[in-house]
Amino acid sequence: MRIRHPLALVLAAAALLTGCGEKAEPRGWEPDDALQRADETLGKDIGEGRVTMRGTGFLAAGLDKALETGGERPYRFDIACDSEESPRVTLVLSREGGAGDRSFDVPCAAGEVTRLNFPAGAPLTAHIEPAPQDDSPPAGVLSWQLLTVDPRSVVGCADVLAGCSG
Repeated sequence: MRIRHPLALVLAAAALLTGCGEKAEPRGWEPDDALQRADETLGKDIGEGRVTMRGTGFLAAGLDKALETGGERPYRFDIACDSEESPRVTLVLSREGGAGDRSFDVPCAAGEVTRLNFPAGAPLTAHIEPAPQDDSPPAGVLSWQLLTVDPRSVVGCADVLAGCSG
């Protein structure tokens, strides 16, 4: 079968327009895509929890948030980090009138979430130091949520602030 000249031109033009035959440039890390991945990760395994607070931000700004944790039901703080430059960040939780600060490593890998349980009580502060950065685009994102959970659905350590063995 012989391809006619006009059909060959149409096929060549289509190949150029679609990038067929060329090596596609990798898109690289994109802040919007990273926020979407982090939010999707947080949405998994909510179970019977009810979200009471939620937020997102860039690693360059860090995190400094007061968390209201009154009531009778226990809480879970979920946080996801997505970055191409930082493998992990340190989250510090402290409770007003509590015994001190507790630090937790939060991996900055797509699809990973850190889940921390603690009982109701005085407000907590969640803090992550801002990541120093020049005028370049954001190098990482944070997405977090605070949930109340049914006491029977607490998995793992029930009070990370007091510390758990194991």
